[in-house]
Amino acid sequence: MNIRSYWNFGLGALSCLLSHLLRKPVVWGLPTSVMIEPTNRCNLRCPLCPTGAGTLTRPVGEMTLSDFQKILDAIGPQLRRIYLWNQGEPLLNSVLPEMVRLAHQRGIYTVTSTNGQLLVREDTAKQLVQSGLDALIVSIDGLTPETYEVYRIGGKLENVVVGMQMLRREREAQRRSRPKIILQWLPMKHNEAELPLLEAKAAEWGADSVEVKTTQIYEQEQAEQFLPRAPQLSRYERHGGRWELRRKRDSCRRLWFSCQIDWDGTVVPCCFDKDETLAMGNIHQRPFAEIWRGEKYQAFRRLLLTRGRVLDICCNCTEGLETLYISRHRLPALPARKRGTSLATA
Repeated sequence: MNIRSYWNFGLGALSCLLSHLLRKPVVWGLPTSVMIEPTNRCNLRCPLCPTGAGTLTRPVGEMTLSDFQKILDAIGPQLRRIYLWNQGEPLLNSVLPEMVRLAHQRGIYTVTSTNGQLLVREDTAKQLVQSGLDALIVSIDGLTPETYEVYRIGGKLENVVVGMQMLRREREAQRRSRPKIILQWLPMKHNEAELPLLEAKAAEWGADSVEVKTTQIYEQEQAEQFLPRAPQLSRYERHGGRWELRRKRDSCRRLWFSCQIDWDGTVVPCCFDKDETLAMGNIHQRPFAEIWRGEKYQAFRRLLLTRGRVLDICCNCTEGLETLYISRHRLPALPARKRGTSLATA
């Protein structure tokens, strides 16, 4: 981080602290990280994803490289991290590697997330390694084709495995250590028995590390079908007839340190505003600093400070959860799959 970045972070931290003490929004800094959506199109139909389930109501499209360049110019040199995903599969946007390259040239740490189906395309692995991408999150929620296809509807486990191995070989061929390949696993009822085998298979397939991230539901009916049986693997607990988040704090720091910019330039507070119900403005139409410190943004910060999580997008948010990512030592001792059950190999 350069001096300007340290200064900006300090301003953000101090204004966040004062805002929560005074219960009045004070905003001195600018975002240190931003999630930018390359596209909200997807090639899979995952049932707990608004895009995959077909419940996303906003227009479908993809960001152009020139618009991405304008966003980088508009947000400011204090930006240190960019997360290139939101709703949709980022690799469907053909200019994603060039987006990464532009950010990398500015010294910005870049991460993207993929379902991995398109990693097997010609030159994709080469382009991602050459772009300077720092980390690639690859979602795999099943170690066999059978368990994988329960949730990743329309996908093939073999494509993801081969794609990761291609990326690893390309990284080695270019004598680079990045992008780090992070295998991300959502524990669900149909796959939780595979957890004891996860780390070994991840290493075999070329991943550098594993993240076990708790599964999010949007409707109570989805809990019975998808939430794992082991309570240690869930971010929810049952209260009466409802499943509610286990949250250790209600405060929200995101409104002082980050924001979400959708493919068309619309700025929303965070990735939980799937349908832009709280659109703060468009970065191609107004200076970003005006949007960031504008009355709509301030009103939302004031609402959270004074009334808490009263809006729908805040009630299911991951900010302040007890169990978002599950560390290795907290994983329950689960029985492995029965002997003779085959695992996908490449």
